[in-house]
Amino acid sequence: MDGGANDRSDPVEGTVVIGAGPGGLATAYELGRRGFTCDIFEAGSQPGGIARTKSYKGCLFDLGGHRFFTKIALVQRMWDQILGEDFLLRPRLSRIYFNSRFFRYPLSPWDALSKLGPIEAARCIASYLAARLRPISPEQSFADWVCIRFGHRLFNLNYRMPVERIAWEPAA
Repeated sequence: MDGGANDRSDPVEGTVVIGAGPGGLATAYELGRRGFTCDIFEAGSQPGGIARTKSYKGCLFDLGGHRFFTKIALVQRMWDQILGEDFLLRPRLSRIYFNSRFFRYPLSPWDALSKLGPIEAARCIASYLAARLRPISPEQSFADWVCIRFGHRLFNLNYRMPVERIAWEPAA
């Protein structure tokens, strides 16, 4: 909602936001700020989606990711305004556990290549170079996005789950 062609200046009756996680709450907040009214529907008993903290016997447990990251200044300002002093800043550490080793994330080329071993590292470098020389076009999926930026080999090693590892659940 940045003044583009889809913005409306008059409120729309019956606007609905599905989910009271961070995305749904941000959407409802921005609609309200612009004079729209909306109803928020949340399946759970509390807002926050999986970005909630539950208290049990005096201990706090995070249900899901509480990490917030954006490069969009407008989004950052909105959360600063909403949360004020409750918006806590913490250093972040993300890693990928693969093949009994921890890899830095975002991927660091030297870290990743040194932990993959010389043969697999050479295969990944060749795959990366091939992807840069012949990128997938048009980019239509997350798989395409990863393959274009890291090569097919790293995509297959890190992101693609072999079918035999998927836990299939029968339909209810």
